[in-house]
Parts: sequence; structure tokens; C-alpha cells
Amino acid sequence: MNPRVKLDVNGSYKSSQLITGTIPQISATEKDRYQMLNQSTVDNAVRKIDPTQANSPGLASIITYKLTNANLDWVESFNTKINSDDYSVMVLSAFFDRDVKGTTTAIPSYGVKSVNSEWILYADYSEVAADTNGTWTLVCAIYPKTYVKIFPERGPFNINGTSSGSENNLILQ
Repeated sequence: MNPRVKLDVNGSYKSSQLITGTIPQISATEKDRYQMLNQSTVDNAVRKIDPTQANSPGLASIITYKLTNANLDWVESFNTKINSDDYSVMVLSAFFDRDVKGTTTAIPSYGVKSVNSEWILYADYSEVAADTNGTWTLVCAIYPKTYVKIFPERGPFNINGTSSGSENNLILQ
């Protein structure tokens, strides 16, 4: 009568997919939290996803790309071969191993973009360069899009020539 979430089964249910193995007990402190289960393809065991446990499956993967012998400090396009239709990729941090020189102060520009349904990494110091080729180290998080809420592009927001503004509509509560 009063569901706690979109699907709250009080009793039994029928599924077209057979889950084998033992489902772990949910503790009293976990009962009101959102729980995710993972079924192993190796032994069919069902496990709770718990990032505090070393052998627990996770929602995301962290991968480090070391791009060596980059053209001075410029990586225009490194294809990760990760499918951008199924996965989201976010660059968490980036590091270049050489000093850069120029007449301006430069902040590194790096990121990821989808091209032909694959994630492409890029990195550069605009307007400056290293004396020799170097190495970019980019740490990325990879999330299956089934676990990620993707909102449509927001805006444009006119901030009337000022340096601040505000979203008009609450999108998350």
C-alpha cells in the first residue's frame, strides 16, 4: 500500500530470469538504503555491491592512461576504444611530466569527447609547449550508463554580464 521505492515487493514475485545462489541478508542499518546486487558470471553467486569491501564488485572502474612521447605537450586525439553509447567516461585528473615554456601563463586543458561512438582523450597546454616530447598521465572513471542519470543539456542561462547566476529549476532533490 505504501511503497518505499518504485518497486517494493512485499511477498514474492515472478521473474523471467533465474537467479541462483544465496542472496546476502540485509542488515537493519541497510534496510532503508538503496541496495544493488551483482550476479557473478563465474559462480552465479549474488553479492551486494559494497565499495568498502575489497572483493566486492563496483559501480565504476578507474583506469589510468599513460600517453608517452606526446608531441611536445599536445595530445589531440587518443581513442580509448570505450563505447560511448554504453559507458560514461570522466577524466578525474591529468598530469604532464615536463615543464612548459612560453610568454603566457597556461593552465592545462584536458578532457574526453565522444567521436563515432568511442571516447577520445585530449590534453594540451595552449599557447605554450615543452622543449621535448613528454608523458601525459590521465586518470579516468568509467561508468556503465545504466548506472548514470544523464540529463539533457541545460540552458542557455543569461547571467546578464555578471560573474554569477542560478539554475531556475530544481533537477535533483
